[in-house]
Amino acid sequence: MTINAIVFWVVLVAALGLFAYSLVPRVRFLLLGRPESRTDQVARRTGGFFVLVFGQKKLLKERVGIIHFFIFWGFIVIAFGTLQVIGEGVHKGFSLPWLGGQQWFFLLKDALSVIVLVAVVVAAYIRYVVRPQRLKANLEAGIILTLIFLLVVTEFFYSGIGYALDHNASRSLAFVAVGISKLFTGAGALGAAQRGLWWVHILLLLGFLVYIPNSKHLHLIACPFNEWMRNLKPRGGQIYPMDLEDESIEEFGVSKIQGFTRKQLLDLYSCAECGRCQDNCPAFQSGKALSSKQLMINMRDHLVEQGPDLLRQSKAKAEGEDAAKPAGAKVTQEPSAAPPSLIGDVITPEEIWACTTCYSFQEQCPVQNEHVNKIVDMRRNLVLMEGDFPKEANLAFRNMEVNGNPFGESALIRGDHLKKLGVPTLAEKPEAEILYWPGCAGSLDPRNQKVSTAFVSLAQAAGVTLATLGNEEKCCGDSARRLGNEYLFQSLAAMNIETLNGYGVKKIVTQCPHCLNTLKNEYPQFDGDFEVVHHTEFLNDLIASGRLKISGGWGKAVTYHDPCYLGRYNGVYELPRQLLKNAGFDLVEMPRKKGKAFCCGGGGGRMWLEETEGERINNMRAAEVIGTGAGIAAVACPYCMTMLNDGIN
Repeated sequence: MTINAIVFWVVLVAALGLFAYSLVPRVRFLLLGRPESRTDQVARRTGGFFVLVFGQKKLLKERVGIIHFFIFWGFIVIAFGTLQVIGEGVHKGFSLPWLGGQQWFFLLKDALSVIVLVAVVVAAYIRYVVRPQRLKANLEAGIILTLIFLLVVTEFFYSGIGYALDHNASRSLAFVAVGISKLFTGAGALGAAQRGLWWVHILLLLGFLVYIPNSKHLHLIACPFNEWMRNLKPRGGQIYPMDLEDESIEEFGVSKIQGFTRKQLLDLYSCAECGRCQDNCPAFQSGKALSSKQLMINMRDHLVEQGPDLLRQSKAKAEGEDAAKPAGAKVTQEPSAAPPSLIGDVITPEEIWACTTCYSFQEQCPVQNEHVNKIVDMRRNLVLMEGDFPKEANLAFRNMEVNGNPFGESALIRGDHLKKLGVPTLAEKPEAEILYWPGCAGSLDPRNQKVSTAFVSLAQAAGVTLATLGNEEKCCGDSARRLGNEYLFQSLAAMNIETLNGYGVKKIVTQCPHCLNTLKNEYPQFDGDFEVVHHTEFLNDLIASGRLKISGGWGKAVTYHDPCYLGRYNGVYELPRQLLKNAGFDLVEMPRKKGKAFCCGGGGGRMWLEETEGERINNMRAAEVIGTGAGIAAVACPYCMTMLNDGIN
């Protein structure tokens, strides 16, 4: 073994040691979280992994995603080229199996390396010259881009000098290396220059390796695991149920970073700080305290900063020692200041309550990070443990608890307007074809009562026999759960499920996406399994089957607003549009639509809270509605109707 090879192996082992020294503690910090199984459905996870990681599916939704696509695939090919370079430096005449002697491989490597260089320059231009709001022009990003640039350039010159020394036929199509080779002559000097470039390239590569665990580029390691362990539950069913009867639970919700699950903590490492989430976040875009990107960064930094102390405390607790100080230590001075609290110091209550749970974060995030469940977990702690929540929420909670609806209307009048249309209750007509669930708004809000009246008229015209629960129907509990009152949600859910199961209900139609999502995706957590469809789906089916005849020809321009809980949560985008087209409307789309539709501001329980910070979200969306020039705005959610109507007014 040559001296060069010996030194290389020593440097490599040292670099790997430093890499492990930085990475292992971060893995141990993850294990402080609560266990959570994400290893089911292996085939589905693996298939999605290849599509999301190697196919870069979510990144390619944006045009600039192509930059990352080429950097990603360029680096995969360059990695094999680097193995060839390392092998040549350690053992003369080394050839990478299957690839080292192939002309096409060196052609591909040079081509992709050029593309990577161009992509790096474009990325630097965007970050440091264009300076979009979502990207920080910080030193760390500059270091990463510089390292990538230098790695490619040093490899080019190393290969170019190598070709000048030995016109190897397998490298003849490596057009960059061949071009560079023409710049050099003189074998003796070139040999020394090539060895020097080899070491520069290797040290840059190993320096990059050591730097990764200590930077935001830890996501290079975390992302593949995060993608594989993505949540496979329905989007609307990702808030985990709490066992409120478990007396061993010391705290409901999350108030400490170690209270999150290990997958939730892995999210923090996976965040690439790309800012795609906040670009479409209604809270951030309207000037609220919440930045979905900064939320992840702050929690990650908090985990890394507090991790060593938390590990020591965990070990001391397991050994029965005083976690406040090392074993055998004597207190000789005043204790240091208390560590920063997750809620209050790291994440403010204003941030926690600003979220509309619109799901845009998770829709836009290219690495499958989840933040809605983190927000809800912290809200749960504030509500159930601290009794600390917006005063308006207290009124909504009390109304749901006493009257079974957040409006505060008497439960006895629920659905009275439908009785006038001859709609029976299930108690009166248990053989009804479907159960119609108008929801609180469709039953009690005057504007939304018109929607439920119209739906019933259409169903009756199609010969559908439907029934309601009448005043046996309670609020589905959506707002209670998303505002953190899991106890109230489970109480409402238990009453509704008992009633529905008692009647043997199988199919439910509702006009409210929040009811749809709760009944369809969350009630199964409590043995409430029902087929639930939105009224737009039901009406489309009636038209397709010929049971409902409608005449077109309205010819009026209409714009459609996608409700978050119908669109992003349940994937219903085209059916409402199809209904409008069937009715003869001319559809005029807003710039932000479907998966990128802007929230009305009423989700996540925000329907019942005041909006005092920044610009009103519903006003921002209303401005987009007005900007289409359409005379009619169509919505498919009672919350959206209220919020947009207020905004337009």
